[in-house]
Amino acid sequence: CNAEAIEQIIVVEFVKQIANVPVLHCANERKCSPQYGAMLKRLGTRAGVSDLFFPRGNSEFKGIWIEMKSSVGKTSPAQLQFLDEMRAEGYKGIVAHGSQEAINCIVDFYSLDPMFKK
Repeated sequence: CNAEAIEQIIVVEFVKQIANVPVLHCANERKCSPQYGAMLKRLGTRAGVSDLFFPRGNSEFKGIWIEMKSSVGKTSPAQLQFLDEMRAEGYKGIVAHGSQEAINCIVDFYSLDPMFKK
């Protein structure tokens, strides 16, 4: 597991234990053969899709897309473009550098008990 994956696991565990909101991980980070990659693209896999999707909305947005990064991680142009497209569709889209930043966003978005924010 790399640092980014560990941060993401912390967020997902928080959501499962505390927030009780649906969360999906879009597994785009795999390495595969060119043939399998071509098939995945035909099935709808797309570069830049954010790591986490929360399909439950609030009074302002339809849901949240979160691109997880480590403290030194950088977003790619495809990731930024995807977030811009999702914002245009009525979703909140953020880049979170670390689990606490993502958790703070989730707490604010769903009006959870502020004791979970740091």
